[in-house]
Amino acid sequence: MTDARVTLAMAPAGDVVALDLWDEGLPPNPPTGRIVQVEPRRWWLIDAAQHTPAIAVHIADRGALSPIGGGLIRATLTGPGWRALLSVSGWFDSENPAFGPGQIAATTIHHVPVWIAPISDTACEVYLPSSYAASLADLWTRAIGVTEPPPAPRNRPGGS
Repeated sequence: MTDARVTLAMAPAGDVVALDLWDEGLPPNPPTGRIVQVEPRRWWLIDAAQHTPAIAVHIADRGALSPIGGGLIRATLTGPGWRALLSVSGWFDSENPAFGPGQIAATTIHHVPVWIAPISDTACEVYLPSSYAASLADLWTRAIGVTEPPPAPRNRPGGS
């Protein structure tokens, strides 16, 4: 069990859009939501799906937008112990203070591919395949001492 208090919330991540740029350019900043670089020429737009038509016009033939959230779950870990909780059955050094908001890391936890995105000093979002949501919810709730995991959300057809 982890010593510091952490709460867990899980929800479909239907609002995540991948932006691939084929040149050396930078993506436009959406007026709302966040943008994080996940690969050298790939960014995720988080909570900014409503801006994809304007972004598509802006990037024109320099890249492409693809909704990817339909198969993902967003687990939000809140509390001072979120970094320690991620070390349970994982190999990523989440304790590094340089790993903070605006960054994202791809790793595995409990043999599941995940993307970890800190949103503040006391919270992060973990994006994971929806088929593994129940397994990670069980792992994390046992680690924080909760007897009943939250119900695993299910993505509906259409990505929501």
